Amino acid sequence: MKKLFCTLVVTLTFLLNFSANALETKSYIPENPTRALIFIHGYGGSGERMTWIKDRLKPLFPDTAFYFPTAPDKAPYGGYQWFVIPELGEGMSREDIYQEMMKDALRNTAPLHKLIKEIRQNLNISYQDIDIAGFSQGGLMALLSALTFDDNLGKVISLSGVPLVFTSDFTKSQVKTAPSILLIQGNRDNIIPKDSLDLTKQTLNALKITPVVREIPNMSHTISSEALQELQTFLK
Repeated sequence: MKKLFCTLVVTLTFLLNFSANALETKSYIPENPTRALIFIHGYGGSGERMTWIKDRLKPLFPDTAFYFPTAPDKAPYGGYQWFVIPELGEGMSREDIYQEMMKDALRNTAPLHKLIKEIRQNLNISYQDIDIAGFSQGGLMALLSALTFDDNLGKVISLSGVPLVFTSDFTKSQVKTAPSILLIQGNRDNIIPKDSLDLTKQTLNALKITPVVREIPNMSHTISSEALQELQTFLK
């Protein structure tokens, strides 16, 4: 009963400290958490639809609080989006299309930065104890949010992520930190550009960051058990 009461108090405090323009976020907070993991959904998804991740990870990370924010923008065909995606696959690599996506993505790092700060305040943990991961759109958002945050976060994971590339809106001067980064992608992913993994790695290398890279054989645009295992190993 005491454990349940403490969990409810922490959750209630977290909710009360959110302002009206905060992201809608599903959270699962154990008693006396020592770490936190933010997991960011992809295009057309929501925080609610990513909560299954918690069920897989909670037994391995019992002292970790889990947060699943929902993007503030509605996607045109249902669900929510962190940034507009005019085209999928190789069309995403067109400079004008990518510029449009990056402009939206950078705008939506602000509410994620707010979420990070509120987690630190409410759980009384350091920024280095906050990890951030994301799938597809969420993969790019995890990278951008960590790299442009004022303090170093813990670990950052992009799963089947939209590539990270410099643009006129995103330059080296905006990068403030150099966190530990894991990039995961399937070799049969036909939703994002085929060279997404290499493009992101090249951008990070230009920032003097060497990411851990894992290409999963026969995985399409999804989070397979093998990909989740790589994430678990990296977080440990």
